[in-house]
Amino acid sequence: MNRLLHSALPVVLASLLCTTALWPAQAAAPAGAGAVKDIGQVSIDHHVFTLPNGLTVVVHSNHSVPNVFVGVWYRVGSKDEPEGKTGFAHLFEHLMFQETINRKSEYFLPLDKAGGSDMNGITDVDQTRYYQTVPSNALDLALWMESDRMANLGRSITQAGLDAQRAVVQNEKRQDELGQQDPTAQIHRNSYFPLGHPYRHTTIGSMDDLNKASLDDVKAWFAQYYGASNAVLVMAGDVDLATAKQKAAHYFADVPAGTPASHMQRWLPDFPQIKRDYVQGTGAAGGLRRSWPVSGEDPRELARLQLAAGTLAGSPDTLLWDLLVDKLHLASSVSANLSNNLLVSTFSIAMTLRPGVTPEQVGPILDRSLADYFAKGPRDAQRIQAIVVGTENNLLRSLQSNAAVGAMLAQGQLYDGDPAGALAQLDWVRTATPEDLRKVASKWLDRPYYEMVIQPALPNAPAPGVVDRSAPPTPGPFTGTVRFPAIVETRLSNGMKLVVAERHGLPLIDASVQFATGTDGEDGYGEGVATQAINLLALGTTQRDASAVSREIARIGFYMNTSIGERNMGLNWSTTSNRVDDSFALAADLLRHPAYPQSEIDRRRANVNIDAAYDAYERNPIESAAQLYAAAVWGPNHRNGRMTTRARAHADFARQNDRAAIARFHDREMGPANATLYVMGDISVAEVTAAAERHFGNWRANTPTALPDPAQDAPPVRSGPRVILIDAPGAPQSSVMAGHLVPALDQDAAATEALMNAALGGSFHSRLNMNLREHKGWTYGFGAGISDAVRGPRVFTASGTVETDKTAAALVEIRKEIRDYVGTRPITPQELERDRGAAIQAIPASFTTSGAVLGAMISARAMGLPYNRAEGAMQRLAAVDLQTVRARARDTYKPEQMTWLVVGDLHRIEADIRALGLGPVEVWDVYGKPLR
Repeated sequence: MNRLLHSALPVVLASLLCTTALWPAQAAAPAGAGAVKDIGQVSIDHHVFTLPNGLTVVVHSNHSVPNVFVGVWYRVGSKDEPEGKTGFAHLFEHLMFQETINRKSEYFLPLDKAGGSDMNGITDVDQTRYYQTVPSNALDLALWMESDRMANLGRSITQAGLDAQRAVVQNEKRQDELGQQDPTAQIHRNSYFPLGHPYRHTTIGSMDDLNKASLDDVKAWFAQYYGASNAVLVMAGDVDLATAKQKAAHYFADVPAGTPASHMQRWLPDFPQIKRDYVQGTGAAGGLRRSWPVSGEDPRELARLQLAAGTLAGSPDTLLWDLLVDKLHLASSVSANLSNNLLVSTFSIAMTLRPGVTPEQVGPILDRSLADYFAKGPRDAQRIQAIVVGTENNLLRSLQSNAAVGAMLAQGQLYDGDPAGALAQLDWVRTATPEDLRKVASKWLDRPYYEMVIQPALPNAPAPGVVDRSAPPTPGPFTGTVRFPAIVETRLSNGMKLVVAERHGLPLIDASVQFATGTDGEDGYGEGVATQAINLLALGTTQRDASAVSREIARIGFYMNTSIGERNMGLNWSTTSNRVDDSFALAADLLRHPAYPQSEIDRRRANVNIDAAYDAYERNPIESAAQLYAAAVWGPNHRNGRMTTRARAHADFARQNDRAAIARFHDREMGPANATLYVMGDISVAEVTAAAERHFGNWRANTPTALPDPAQDAPPVRSGPRVILIDAPGAPQSSVMAGHLVPALDQDAAATEALMNAALGGSFHSRLNMNLREHKGWTYGFGAGISDAVRGPRVFTASGTVETDKTAAALVEIRKEIRDYVGTRPITPQELERDRGAAIQAIPASFTTSGAVLGAMISARAMGLPYNRAEGAMQRLAAVDLQTVRARARDTYKPEQMTWLVVGDLHRIEADIRALGLGPVEVWDVYGKPLR
């Protein structure tokens, strides 16, 4: 059972395109030679039908050879593996060859006896396929075997079988890794595909995930993906249509349909700019590989891109080979290829450089060559014709094999819904013109890409051993410090505050305009209006529409984002120091003259489906935990505890998309009277002041509304515990949140509080996490912390998810840990020093960028503290003593007054939780309505 690291091409013609193998056929025709006669239309006789259980059947009749290719293609591959289950698709491929309740032998034995051949299974990123070619008289046997495992393997897998095949797969992995010392493939996957992309991990998976695969896991995989409705059965060879229909119905009609599997349609990696990795290779020569993501939505484009690849590289008469290999002698080989997959296709150009040649020599030449191709297209029409002729020959030769035809039909049906899709692709290639290739290449390749620069291998001889490896070295004394630059505060002529800190070195500037308002200032406008007012700035101004704003952002390298909190909001940007005036001009235009165009608001509004969002919310009650917890702790009448229902969401959505309300909020609440412009970087105070005065100095003064006093919005006072349960039927885990309100932040005690919380729940080594994760193994992670708030009360919360059947026991452990922490087992000197050292040594690294320093300045000022407050953080942490932490913990944590909120399968957990006696128990729905 072979494994492919890269999938077979969904566009089947790509495997037939003759781009490198038929060089002799590419020679120019001799002078006076007559035109080559066209081979005419190529066809593949086939029929498609579907059984009532959803199984798609494709039949091709060819009686020239007395055998039949029988294959089953399943729409499941490694892309369908969730995190923690990598390798499942391939592992299950191996399990499909094990015994079933009806067949007490391995899969191959009966077919071997019947004269079967080419029996195998293959898993790639998009599909898993099983096939065999059998004599015509063994067709019933092959169909029985395939239908038997499709119907019954889920009930047949045993722990012994799983363990045996797991060992086989792991040995396969070890063998592959032993023979593949080149690290570039995995590095390419990790860099090319973003985090979470289904193609980012290998098909064979990780050892850890394979070890964790349980019997229930693999049975669930079978139930989810191996139903008849998720498969294509193909019979190609010595069988007529009527017989095929009768036999397919006979053997497969009783196979369960299964649940139709849902699949992601597209996910293209996004490269706003060129991304480049330098990798140590394993060969004596270096190399270069460029990769561009391509959408597979238009199969005509894919066929033409593959044809374009054949004109660019791969053989001596192609553009890049001729230039880089034959003329300039910079590379020993150059190839171009389009690899096609369901979620994203990838066009790649790769070359191996000659010894002594550097990628820096080759890169500009490749750039110029591609630019020329984008402008003029391929220059050699004969090359195109040679590829077409070779492709036709390959296709015709493949039609001699029932196995090749069967595979082609199955691939076409699975990927394109057209078994004969390869023939349409052949027609597209035949009719493609140089202009067609120029256009498709320009469309997909004239854009940023990912490039891997492969460095020659280092010498193998190891240096003499001088390292003592008997024990890890002890770190030397920590000497890190934090020093903020000098900070100057002034005002512009209109009263707008300006804060500047010079930080010379790299020619970079970080800037922010912060307004002393936020969601607390929305009274009279509508909830969400402040968020829209700051987030929609880039939709256009009175001088620039959205496209013009976008072009200017790109032109000057203006990297912007917005932020909003309860009592502050802002526009933040960064640029280079030579673009300061341009960046100030754009920021001022966005902030002073936003158009909030109704058409753009309507367009965004049309993309939001509130009902769909709430349908999903109701289907997955776990998502309600945070909002319900806030309502429970703060009370439903407090702004922090306000529940949002479906009806309320519709009303709020209408208000927050009211252009008039957004504009009113902007005009009154966002202006120089309550704004501060912060600038840090490689620029002088004088230069910043001059630019700020030019672009912001004549901004009309505003009269912002005073923000409400948090003390006037006091939360309810609770004196006892409370338990709230929300039902999530069938949930495999329970979401647990437990805590209570704590007093407003005292900045003088902030360092003490940070170390107090770190030992209880604020770090990996905290008591809660070590107990529930490391010692009990009930959770992936469990922590605790106290919320940030500029003013007013805050919330202490211990939270995480735990296994459903361990929910009640976890609540006991949580309460025990908090009780012990404020009682008989307070923080120890060892815990304090561990967390103190970690916190202190992490501080300098957190201020390596100007943006981080600027952020600390803004946060400090929002809390009424000096701009350089963070400079003394290390000293404040060092000054904290053990007894102060213990006293603070006793004053802060109230284990007997906690509100407990648990979302889980109440059928399994409610009785046990009630029996704990944590406090009065209530059951709510997902909107906070008491049910009992």
